[in-house]
Order: sequence, then C-alpha cells, then structure tokens
Amino acid sequence: MIYRQNQNQVQCPNPSTMPYEVRPGDTLNSIAIRFGTNLVGLLELNPTLRLRTLTEGMILCVPKVPERPPCINGAYYIIREGDSFYNIAQRYSLPLNLLLEANPNANPYDLKVGQEICIPNVPAGCPFGTVVTIAQGTRLSDILIGYNLSLNELRESNPDFNYNVIVPGTDLCIPPGTYQACAPNSVEYVIKAGDSLSTVATANNLTPSQLLIANPTLRPANFLIVGTKICIPRPAASSNV
Repeated sequence: MIYRQNQNQVQCPNPSTMPYEVRPGDTLNSIAIRFGTNLVGLLELNPTLRLRTLTEGMILCVPKVPERPPCINGAYYIIREGDSFYNIAQRYSLPLNLLLEANPNANPYDLKVGQEICIPNVPAGCPFGTVVTIAQGTRLSDILIGYNLSLNELRESNPDFNYNVIVPGTDLCIPPGTYQACAPNSVEYVIKAGDSLSTVATANNLTPSQLLIANPTLRPANFLIVGTKICIPRPAASSNV
C-alpha cells in the first residue's frame, strides 16, 4: 500500500505525523484503522476537519509509519494490532532471522500499525488473504459490503480486477483482517433487511457477546448492513453415553 504525500499542500506540525491524501472509498474510520488510531485521535490531528467534509484529494495528517523496504521475491504485509516479528514468523513458517534480515530498518520492538514489512520467499497470488470466487449476479456493492472492504482495499489486493465489469467465476483476493472463513463448527449467514446484532443472536439462541466473539472483525453496526456475511456458531453435538 503506497501513501501519496504532498508536503506543499499540508504541513503536519507534529513530527510523528505525515500527510495522507484521501482516496476513493476512504472514510474517517477506515483511515483511522489503517494508521493505528481511532476517530478521536484522527480528529485531534486534524482539528479543522468536520465529520462530513471528507472528500477525495483532501490532505489529512495521520500517524507516521516507516517506509516500506525493498521486497524482491517476497510480498508486503501490513502490520496489524498485536503483530510482532515472532508471531508473523510463526504464522508463515519462516525462520525469525530471515524475517529480520528482510527488514533491516524495522525496529522489531516498535512495530507500527499500518507499517509495511517484507515477508520473504512468498509465492505469488494471495499469500495473506482468502481467495473467493465471484458468483452469478454479484455486484460491486455486494463484494464490498459482504467482505467489509473499501474499494481501495479491494483494488490494492486485486490490481488487475476491473470493478466496472463484474465477471462471474473471477477469483478475488480478500485481504486479511477484513474477512475470515467460518470455523468448522459454525455456518455462514448473510444479513438481511431488518436484522441486527440482537435479533440475529436471539434467533440463534446466542447472546450478542457470543455472536461478536464468533465474528471478531465485525462491529455491532455491521450487523445492520444488508449483505454482510457473518458466522453463526453451532453448539457441539452431544454424545450419548
């Protein structure tokens, strides 16, 4: 992910911040999450910003993240909350020293949410995400809502995808952190008109907390958005002794 900066338009007074140009599909919440902050923190960095005035091309001040390293024969990975070099190396079955060597300028004790690092020796395709196949009748909005994506996130993971022409049978790479396949002991459910966190939980004999735990990447408001895919946990089958 490359962030375009224009120092001539906006000077961010805080040395720990940098300019960011708003792109199509961005929201204040998506920008805040991308740079490891929240809505309040983003507004504090941009005191003249109003909630409803976000427009494409606008320059905001966001927390600074280190520049991406060179990554030949590898793939870039964006640091998320709770990541460390150790657990990333474990997740992708890499020797820790190989990961450190691929990112010589990264401080392993101070990784920033939104920072890009290089994962060496990664096969091409969709190394960190989930591959899904577009079904007949799928619209762009169905993809973005169903997988909780912005248009930019979809384009960055699928640079050759033409979102103006949705072709059934096309494979898409859904980036990590936005979609998780349901666990074997759960089933997928698509939010319909009139659904909410509480109604879906009640209909499945669950508490809202249990439903949120089964869908850790979703917020309560996502359960109001028609087309959102969620996981409904099922009780383990009891065995008769």
